[in-house]
Amino acid sequence: MSDERSITLGGQNFPIAPLTLGQLRQAGPAFTRIGIDSPEGMGAQTTILYLAMHAANSAVTAADVDAIVGVTFPELRVAVEKIAKLMGVEMRAIEPGEAQPVEPATSTTSTGSKSTEA
Repeated sequence: MSDERSITLGGQNFPIAPLTLGQLRQAGPAFTRIGIDSPEGMGAQTTILYLAMHAANSAVTAADVDAIVGVTFPELRVAVEKIAKLMGVEMRAIEPGEAQPVEPATSTTSTGSKSTEA
């Protein structure tokens, strides 16, 4: 198995493959939420791992990915970067003085009613 087409998690090698267009639609938003400092960020990384592993082996489920034991943060970072490269996503460090990414605004739903208080 080509090193470019595999990732290591928990000391085990797993094949990855290019994503379908539908999978890219799922992975794109996940890349905007990547991080280890929040449950949403970790969830985004596992989504990306699942999509690439499922593309290589359709028997792989999201639960299979969640059940991998012994994954280290350095392994996770390298795996996500490999998948990003496979997808053509440029991963780079933020330069000193460069604006940090911001969290997407949460949607608020208006009921359309007007306040009658004066």
